[in-house]
Amino acid sequence: MEYRVSGMTIAVIVLVMILSAAIPVGLFLYLNRKLKLSGRPFFIGWLAFLVSAMVLERLFHMLVLSTPIGNALQNNLFLYAVYGGVVAGLFEELARYFSFSKFLKGHLDDDRTAWMYGAGHGGSEMFNLLAVTMANNLVLILTLNSQGAEALTAGASGEALTQITAVINQLCTTSPWVFLLSIAERIFALVIQIALSVLVFYSVKYPKKDRKLLLLAVELHALVDFVAVIAAQMFPAIVTELIIGLMAAFTAWFAKRVWDSNQQVK
Repeated sequence: MEYRVSGMTIAVIVLVMILSAAIPVGLFLYLNRKLKLSGRPFFIGWLAFLVSAMVLERLFHMLVLSTPIGNALQNNLFLYAVYGGVVAGLFEELARYFSFSKFLKGHLDDDRTAWMYGAGHGGSEMFNLLAVTMANNLVLILTLNSQGAEALTAGASGEALTQITAVINQLCTTSPWVFLLSIAERIFALVIQIALSVLVFYSVKYPKKDRKLLLLAVELHALVDFVAVIAAQMFPAIVTELIIGLMAAFTAWFAKRVWDSNQQVK
């Protein structure tokens, strides 16, 4: 069987890759140059996502999912979605809390620090989960189209060969618009990350009045991830993204209410 990815798919992947790198940069430049906000919270947020989600959370999953409990979780969609949502919520929101309370104590006077931090945290997620993935996909596709599947499967056997073949099939059969949907999903996620940053920011700034906001942030994060996992298994991609968009709108609305209530008491 001859494998080949269409030019349209390649063009969409390149577009998504560029946008997922340009959006975090553009947001940083707007907040830093237009609104005159310090860049430090952005870079703290960027690193916080890398450490909490890309390193610590993945290590935790490796430990848990390799156990009998992990096997049980992976064989039950509902339990797996609950587990994944709670773990992501705990790791990322505690990283947010630690960042504000330890590394950004000198920036708490300006509430907009939450925006800049959230842009960094969510921008890191967008870049590392989407731009990097699209870049990897592009390298695979160019190799596939120029040298054939044999160039990618040479030397592979067993499970490794099965995985590589599955990736090749997915790249060849996935409609270009599905790749385009991924940028919408990351934009929704960026909105959620900024909104959650507002909640955790106030839980640090006003610990007596707003400490409960940290728990609410964990719960909202877990709920969003839970719904996303379940929806992805039950609905077409477009419906799943609409659901995630609604979750982003609700999270942003709730964060706006918290923001407004704290601006009124100043």
